[in-house]
Amino acid sequence: MDLITQLNLLQQDYHFELVMTTAVRRHQDFQQGLFDALFFEDANWGWQQRNISLQQSAAFASDEEVFIALRSKATSQQWFDDLTDKTIAGILGYHYPTADFQTDPELLTNRHSIIQVNDHHASIELVLKQRTDTAIVTRSFLAQYLLLHPQYRNTLLISDRIEQRYQLQLLLHPEHPLDINILYQWVLQLLQQPDFQSTFARHRLQLLVPAGPQ
Repeated sequence: MDLITQLNLLQQDYHFELVMTTAVRRHQDFQQGLFDALFFEDANWGWQQRNISLQQSAAFASDEEVFIALRSKATSQQWFDDLTDKTIAGILGYHYPTADFQTDPELLTNRHSIIQVNDHHASIELVLKQRTDTAIVTRSFLAQYLLLHPQYRNTLLISDRIEQRYQLQLLLHPEHPLDINILYQWVLQLLQQPDFQSTFARHRLQLLVPAGPQ
Protein backbone atom coordinates (compact mmCIF):
# COMPACT_ATOMS: atom_id res chain seq x y z
CA MET A 1 0.00 0.00 0.00
CA ASP A 2 1.19 3.55 -0.62
CA LEU A 3 1.87 6.22 1.96
CA ILE A 4 -1.54 7.92 1.61
CA THR A 5 -3.39 4.64 2.18
CA GLN A 6 -1.24 3.86 5.20
CA LEU A 7 -1.85 7.31 6.71
CA ASN A 8 -5.60 6.74 6.52
CA LEU A 9 -5.22 3.35 8.19
CA LEU A 10 -2.95 4.73 10.90
CA GLN A 11 -5.49 7.21 12.28
CA GLN A 12 -9.15 8.19 11.88
CA ASP A 13 -9.11 11.93 12.64
CA TYR A 14 -8.11 13.07 9.15
CA HIS A 15 -8.69 11.72 5.65
CA PHE A 16 -5.80 12.00 3.18
CA GLU A 17 -6.21 11.91 -0.57
CA LEU A 18 -3.82 12.62 -3.42
CA VAL A 19 -4.21 15.86 -5.40
CA MET A 20 -2.21 16.33 -8.58
CA THR A 21 -0.29 19.53 -9.32
CA THR A 22 2.85 20.53 -11.21
CA ALA A 23 6.19 22.08 -10.29
CA VAL A 24 5.11 25.30 -11.99
CA ARG A 25 1.63 25.54 -10.45
CA ARG A 26 2.15 24.11 -6.98
CA HIS A 27 2.77 27.46 -5.22
CA GLN A 28 -0.35 29.04 -6.76
CA ASP A 29 -2.47 25.92 -6.20
CA PHE A 30 -1.43 25.85 -2.54
CA GLN A 31 -2.32 29.52 -2.03
CA GLN A 32 -5.70 28.96 -3.72
CA GLY A 33 -6.47 26.13 -1.31
CA LEU A 34 -6.56 23.31 -3.84
CA PHE A 35 -4.64 21.18 -1.35
CA ASP A 36 -3.49 21.50 2.26
CA ALA A 37 -0.13 19.75 2.35
CA LEU A 38 2.86 18.79 0.24
CA PHE A 39 4.99 15.73 0.84
CA PHE A 40 8.59 15.25 -0.28
CA GLU A 41 9.12 19.00 -0.73
CA ASP A 42 11.76 21.52 0.34
CA ALA A 43 10.78 24.91 1.75
CA ASN A 44 13.70 26.44 -0.17
CA TRP A 45 12.09 25.58 -3.52
CA GLY A 46 10.40 28.92 -4.08
CA TRP A 47 8.24 29.01 -0.95
CA GLN A 48 10.40 31.31 1.14
CA GLN A 49 11.20 33.50 -1.86
CA ARG A 50 7.45 34.04 -2.40
CA ASN A 51 6.85 34.71 1.31
CA ILE A 52 4.22 31.96 1.43
CA SER A 53 3.15 31.17 4.99
CA LEU A 54 3.20 27.49 5.87
CA GLN A 55 4.05 24.98 8.53
CA GLN A 56 7.16 22.98 7.73
CA SER A 57 8.40 19.80 9.32
CA ALA A 58 11.89 18.65 10.06
CA ALA A 59 13.57 16.88 7.15
CA PHE A 60 12.79 13.17 6.89
CA ALA A 61 14.74 12.24 3.75
CA SER A 62 17.53 13.52 1.53
CA ASP A 63 18.27 13.27 -2.17
CA GLU A 64 20.56 14.89 -4.72
CA GLU A 65 20.66 15.80 -8.39
CA VAL A 66 23.34 14.68 -10.83
CA PHE A 67 24.05 15.08 -14.53
CA ILE A 68 23.82 12.27 -17.06
CA ALA A 69 25.15 11.96 -20.60
CA LEU A 70 25.76 9.33 -23.22
CA ARG A 71 29.09 7.56 -22.74
CA SER A 72 29.63 7.97 -26.48
CA LYS A 73 29.79 11.74 -25.85
CA ALA A 74 31.06 11.97 -22.30
CA THR A 75 34.09 9.72 -22.18
CA SER A 76 35.19 10.81 -18.69
CA GLN A 77 34.03 12.73 -15.64
CA GLN A 78 35.92 15.79 -16.87
CA TRP A 79 33.23 16.21 -19.55
CA PHE A 80 30.88 17.50 -16.82
CA ASP A 81 33.32 20.13 -15.53
CA ASP A 82 32.32 22.78 -18.08
CA LEU A 83 28.75 22.76 -19.39
CA THR A 84 28.88 26.24 -20.91
CA ASP A 85 28.46 25.12 -24.51
CA LYS A 86 26.22 22.12 -23.78
CA THR A 87 22.45 21.84 -23.84
CA ILE A 88 20.87 20.69 -20.58
CA ALA A 89 17.47 19.09 -20.00
CA GLY A 90 15.73 20.13 -16.79
CA ILE A 91 12.27 20.19 -15.25
CA LEU A 92 10.03 23.19 -15.90
CA GLY A 93 9.65 25.13 -12.65
CA TYR A 94 12.65 23.59 -10.89
CA HIS A 95 15.39 25.68 -9.28
CA TYR A 96 18.94 24.79 -10.40
CA PRO A 97 22.25 26.24 -9.15
CA THR A 98 23.60 25.98 -12.70
CA ALA A 99 20.92 28.50 -13.74
CA ASP A 100 21.35 30.71 -10.65
CA PHE A 101 18.08 29.25 -9.32
CA GLN A 102 16.10 31.14 -11.98
CA THR A 103 12.82 29.63 -13.20
CA ASP A 104 11.86 32.03 -16.01
CA PRO A 105 11.47 29.78 -19.09
CA GLU A 106 12.77 32.33 -21.59
CA LEU A 107 15.84 33.14 -19.51
CA LEU A 108 16.62 29.46 -18.97
CA THR A 109 16.40 28.77 -22.69
CA ASN A 110 18.35 31.77 -23.95
CA ARG A 111 20.97 32.26 -21.26
CA HIS A 112 21.54 28.75 -19.92
CA SER A 113 20.57 26.51 -22.88
CA ILE A 114 18.20 24.54 -20.68
CA ILE A 115 15.56 22.48 -22.46
CA GLN A 116 12.55 22.37 -20.16
CA VAL A 117 10.41 19.26 -19.85
CA ASN A 118 7.71 18.09 -17.45
CA ASP A 119 9.42 15.15 -15.75
CA HIS A 120 12.68 13.27 -15.27
CA HIS A 121 11.61 10.49 -17.60
CA ALA A 122 11.45 12.99 -20.47
CA SER A 123 14.87 14.38 -19.52
CA ILE A 124 16.48 10.95 -19.69
CA GLU A 125 14.76 10.16 -22.96
CA LEU A 126 16.12 13.37 -24.53
CA VAL A 127 19.65 12.29 -23.63
CA LEU A 128 19.14 8.78 -24.99
CA LYS A 129 17.70 10.18 -28.25
CA GLN A 130 20.62 12.64 -28.52
CA ARG A 131 18.32 15.65 -28.43
CA THR A 132 20.26 17.20 -25.56
CA ASP A 133 23.85 16.87 -24.38
CA THR A 134 23.08 16.27 -20.73
CA ALA A 135 20.24 16.30 -18.21
CA ILE A 136 19.81 16.99 -14.51
CA VAL A 137 18.02 14.17 -12.69
CA THR A 138 17.60 13.06 -9.10
CA ARG A 139 19.49 9.97 -7.97
CA SER A 140 16.23 8.52 -6.66
CA PHE A 141 14.45 8.74 -10.02
CA LEU A 142 17.52 7.61 -11.95
CA ALA A 143 17.81 4.52 -9.75
CA GLN A 144 14.16 3.73 -10.37
CA TYR A 145 14.53 4.28 -14.13
CA LEU A 146 17.56 2.00 -14.40
CA LEU A 147 15.78 -0.73 -12.46
CA LEU A 148 13.08 -0.68 -15.13
CA HIS A 149 15.54 -0.21 -18.03
CA PRO A 150 18.78 -1.98 -17.05
CA GLN A 151 19.89 -2.00 -20.72
CA TYR A 152 20.85 1.67 -20.34
CA ARG A 153 23.20 1.23 -17.36
CA ASN A 154 26.26 1.07 -19.61
CA THR A 155 24.87 3.61 -22.06
CA LEU A 156 24.69 6.49 -19.59
CA LEU A 157 27.52 8.12 -17.68
CA ILE A 158 26.42 9.53 -14.32
CA SER A 159 28.37 12.53 -13.09
CA ASP A 160 30.34 12.63 -9.88
CA ARG A 161 29.47 16.31 -9.98
CA ILE A 162 26.48 17.08 -7.74
CA GLU A 163 24.14 19.79 -8.97
CA GLN A 164 22.52 20.15 -5.57
CA ARG A 165 21.65 18.22 -2.43
CA TYR A 166 18.42 18.82 -0.61
CA GLN A 167 16.36 17.59 2.30
CA LEU A 168 12.73 16.61 1.91
CA GLN A 169 10.08 17.91 4.29
CA LEU A 170 6.34 18.06 4.82
CA LEU A 171 4.67 21.43 4.19
CA LEU A 172 1.23 22.19 5.62
CA HIS A 173 -1.20 25.13 5.44
CA PRO A 174 -0.57 27.42 8.45
CA GLU A 175 -4.25 27.43 9.52
CA HIS A 176 -4.88 23.71 9.15
CA PRO A 177 -5.95 22.12 12.46
CA LEU A 178 -3.48 19.26 12.06
CA ASP A 179 -0.19 20.11 13.72
CA ILE A 180 2.83 19.65 11.45
CA ASN A 181 4.76 17.81 14.16
CA ILE A 182 2.01 15.20 14.49
CA LEU A 183 1.93 14.72 10.72
CA TYR A 184 5.71 14.39 10.73
CA GLN A 185 5.57 11.70 13.42
CA TRP A 186 2.94 9.74 11.47
CA VAL A 187 4.92 9.87 8.24
CA LEU A 188 8.20 9.03 9.97
CA GLN A 189 6.58 6.06 11.72
CA LEU A 190 5.37 4.70 8.39
CA LEU A 191 8.62 5.34 6.54
CA GLN A 192 10.52 3.26 9.11
CA GLN A 193 8.46 0.17 8.26
CA PRO A 194 10.42 -2.51 6.34
CA ASP A 195 8.47 -2.09 3.10
CA PHE A 196 9.14 1.63 2.92
CA GLN A 197 12.76 1.22 4.01
CA SER A 198 13.43 -1.19 1.18
CA THR A 199 11.79 1.24 -1.26
CA PHE A 200 14.01 4.06 0.02
CA ALA A 201 17.11 1.91 -0.34
CA ARG A 202 16.15 0.82 -3.85
CA HIS A 203 15.65 4.44 -4.93
CA ARG A 204 18.82 5.59 -3.12
CA LEU A 205 16.91 7.93 -0.84
CA GLN A 206 18.35 8.39 2.63
CA LEU A 207 15.83 8.32 5.49
CA LEU A 208 16.74 10.87 8.17
CA VAL A 209 15.69 9.48 11.54
CA PRO A 210 16.02 11.76 14.60
CA ALA A 211 18.68 10.64 17.06
CA GLY A 212 16.53 11.19 20.15
CA PRO A 213 12.86 11.25 21.19
CA GLN A 214 10.66 13.90 19.58
